[in-house]
Amino acid sequence: MRLPLDHLMGQPMLAPLMKSVNGIGLLNLIREQGPISRAELAKLSALSKPTVSSQVESLIRKNLVVERGPGKSGHRGGKKPTLIEFNADFGRLIAVEIDASEIRTALTDLEGKVIDRATVVTKPETGSGQVLRRVVRGIEKLLNAPERREKLRVIGVAAPGRVDAERGIVLEAGNLFGWRNVLLRQRLQKSFGVPVFVDNDVNMAALGEKAHGMAQSVSNFVLVRLDTGIGSGVVIDGKLHHGVNWAAGEIAHFVLDPAEAGKDWRARGYLESYVGADRIAERVRAATRASRGKLSQLVKNKGEFPALLEAFRQGDAEAGRILREVTTRIALAVAHLSAAYDPSMVVLQGALLELLFEKIRQTVARVIPWQQNIALSTLGEEAVLRGTVVAARQHVYELIARTLDGRGDETVTGVIEA
Repeated sequence: MRLPLDHLMGQPMLAPLMKSVNGIGLLNLIREQGPISRAELAKLSALSKPTVSSQVESLIRKNLVVERGPGKSGHRGGKKPTLIEFNADFGRLIAVEIDASEIRTALTDLEGKVIDRATVVTKPETGSGQVLRRVVRGIEKLLNAPERREKLRVIGVAAPGRVDAERGIVLEAGNLFGWRNVLLRQRLQKSFGVPVFVDNDVNMAALGEKAHGMAQSVSNFVLVRLDTGIGSGVVIDGKLHHGVNWAAGEIAHFVLDPAEAGKDWRARGYLESYVGADRIAERVRAATRASRGKLSQLVKNKGEFPALLEAFRQGDAEAGRILREVTTRIALAVAHLSAAYDPSMVVLQGALLELLFEKIRQTVARVIPWQQNIALSTLGEEAVLRGTVVAARQHVYELIARTLDGRGDETVTGVIEA
């Protein structure tokens, strides 16, 4: 991850602009190679030592770079060089994940090191206004010291549903939320006075997989995530693909049965109506009312979802029937994504997908004639929040880059790369 230079390219390379390019380039090298001496920095950058020295002093005055003491002497001995490194404590970032059950928040430094965490119960049934107040409460829990509030640079939010990432608006979030046109960014910027970006939670999980998980080695992949709802994040040439209507990857609306095409599925979507965690729980409850078998006995002690998985492992016929229906629909959705995007990898994320992994792979192999690389996520529940931290860092690095080119008053609100 680097400070961007694209916004400076294509302009006449006059002295002030060249200075900005050099400053951003050197700060990138210091981040990637530090702790590093000024002499080593001059070699790596191919800039003169006076230029490097001047730029480094400017970065130190801005508190973006700090000196960390002496390094090793050269092979000829002599004075030990002073090492410099990027000041990760220059600012703080907050990442927020709005889940159906919890609002999870993390406070990090500029390199993504987690300093503190907090959680708040979501209660989506209370409406968007109450949920946003709980989001504010979760952030406030992390800003419990004046230094943290003063250093706060960016807040990143992973939200459910279809999200306009340019305007920071949740256009719609069905399932348990029922949101429409929720001005999430506006609300948080008013409360905290720092730039805020908002994106879909599955997109943020895809960023997490790209930075820390199974997709680190590929630039084209699809993430499929199953929780209360189902969705996918699409990464093409290393960038999140959002679509014209911010609906890329909204596989909840796949209709996989022609007999069901005549119904109105707009409120929630055909696929999610069958495989969402709450809908699976409803079918488990219906099955237990109709039978006194193993599944019914387990539900009393474990609850619907854990009971379904345990009954399936014990060979219960009713649990097997429910999961076969779910598996087939998910596998067909994965197959359709594979045929549409032909990605290097499809990453599956979610406890149920882990259980059904082999069955899904086998079904996809029967449907798609070319080899598919389908993998399980290694990040689990951490994926969304870790991806949101990645996005927050990209946003703050762009803010720093604009500060170095003299445009530090501009707010960064655009979408980001994976």
